[in-house]
Amino acid sequence: MKSPDKVLLIAAVSVALTTATFPYIGGYGTGLFQLIVLGAWGLVAHFSSGLSADRHQSVLWSVTLVLNMVAFLAIAIPIWAVFRNRAPRVSSLATFCWLLFYVSMLYFLFPATNGP
Repeated sequence: MKSPDKVLLIAAVSVALTTATFPYIGGYGTGLFQLIVLGAWGLVAHFSSGLSADRHQSVLWSVTLVLNMVAFLAIAIPIWAVFRNRAPRVSSLATFCWLLFYVSMLYFLFPATNGP
């Protein structure tokens, strides 16, 4: 496995693991956090009901995991696809930088202070 492939895989697993911390985030979180979590709640509520989305947390967090991965990989995969063969180091570095920025947006950058 090439280095850019490993970096993308490790970054994707890291983002997936961040989803496990979502239930423990207090307050309103950040804008990206709200977009992902409330978007997942909205999808579950749309296909079942709001009461079902509130009561079935395992379904909600599973959809949250998928949305979190889609949001991260929407940028990471094009970076990886463009640079993996031409400039493997650039691909690895850009993917790593995107991982750092994405996780920062999930937890620190752009705090949501006005509530959902």
